Amino acid sequence: MRDSWAAIDVGTDPIARARALTRAHELAFVDGKVGPVGVRELVRASWKRSLAAGVAADQVGAPVRFTGDELVAARERCPLAPVVSVIRSELSGLDGVARHIVAVGDAFANLLWVSGDPLTCERARAMRFQEGAAWSEQEVGTNAVGTVVAVDHPLQIFSAEHLVQAVHEWSCSAAPVHDPVNGELIGVVDLTADFRTSHPHTLFVAALAARAAEAALRALWRESVGRLRERWETAIAGRRSASALLDSRGYVIAVRGVDGLPMRFDVPVIGAGRIVLPDGRVGELEQLPGGGSILWLRRPTRRHSQRVRLLLLGRGANVQVGAARREMGLRSFEVLAVLAMHPEGLTAEQLALALYGERGKTVTVRAQVHRLRRCLGPGVLAAYPYRLAVPVEADWLDVARLVALGRADTALRAYRGALLPASDVPEIVEARRLLEESLRRSIVTSGDAELLSRWLAHPAGADDLAAARALVAVLPRGDTRRAAATASAAAIARRTVAVAV
Repeated sequence: MRDSWAAIDVGTDPIARARALTRAHELAFVDGKVGPVGVRELVRASWKRSLAAGVAADQVGAPVRFTGDELVAARERCPLAPVVSVIRSELSGLDGVARHIVAVGDAFANLLWVSGDPLTCERARAMRFQEGAAWSEQEVGTNAVGTVVAVDHPLQIFSAEHLVQAVHEWSCSAAPVHDPVNGELIGVVDLTADFRTSHPHTLFVAALAARAAEAALRALWRESVGRLRERWETAIAGRRSASALLDSRGYVIAVRGVDGLPMRFDVPVIGAGRIVLPDGRVGELEQLPGGGSILWLRRPTRRHSQRVRLLLLGRGANVQVGAARREMGLRSFEVLAVLAMHPEGLTAEQLALALYGERGKTVTVRAQVHRLRRCLGPGVLAAYPYRLAVPVEADWLDVARLVALGRADTALRAYRGALLPASDVPEIVEARRLLEESLRRSIVTSGDAELLSRWLAHPAGADDLAAARALVAVLPRGDTRRAAATASAAAIARRTVAVAV
């Protein structure tokens, strides 16, 4: 069964397939039948998004957004700038031999680097597939670069699957690149060629190049963290004050004599000299040469004799207050989880909105907090606004911090399961999704066979087709584990197709 993200398989006649798609395109945009038989669901959905954005099938191509100094500035802003050479080296054999174009775009589908076979590049300029051009779905409709940004998944767009007719002579395979620290989409790698030379393996190659870029970014980040640590350790030598090391984006990457900090401080806060934490501790920021800063912490105005630990991953949720364990209902766990996500505190109205949406009532929330305060004991929950008034540790925040530090192996060991899996509170659902996806991406892009195997054995990763394929890719031929990994990937693919059907 063909991968639904690939446009064709090895047995497809590209010319015959292009003719069939051209007819489907004509039915959609001449006869007005959007979504005819023979067009993939992801393409139909993209066509609808593109039409809603006002894209016309007969437009010339993409608009050119950046030229000259603007293009230089856009490249400098792009997080992929340090690894463009890595991407090009991974794909260097495809430009001259296979006459492909290698394009690297930012998180908004703007093409910032375009190289490849000169004649092919010149042909592509007719549809403005060039440096500085905006190839988002909103600008030029369905295409590999823009649609990858829209769905955040590697995919291939072939011939008349492109909404704009000027792009029908081409086939494009693209893959997203994610920030190795927080998992955010930061760019796209694309391979474009004449549709007559299209091959499904091109999609796999683009995905491998994206993974190589993520690995290179991770290595650069670790080198940067190492240099920051050295400067931090020099700065704190001989001083007894508690401190934390923050990178240039506000992520906490090392601590001494302090706990209960958020995983990240907002960038605007980094520019401030003084920070007051929700538990009363006061910090002063000292900028380090070369980026990053030290957060020096003074003693809080009131010391706390107890702390709260929230253990909300998996099915056996509980709360520890000091040495005692508290059992409580789902709604109480949800209140604590939301408050832990907002150490600055929430008003009764904000807490009601977070828990219940527009139907939330403050009187209900006040009653719940009152019961929860009695269960936790004095001094734990403060009011005006509602907040946790003692140092708080949380297992899901620990996992998120480990992922941010690049310690996927330790993070997986600490990941007992989804965050409050029975909860449908939107903020918790989103935190649950982000945590699992960031952990998953750190594992899938690790290139570590042992880590990938452990993830596939974990309930959360049991049906992860990308991880299964990544495991096959990293195991060398002749390795006795490769046959089993290949069979497992095939089984997951069959289950995925069965579920989709």
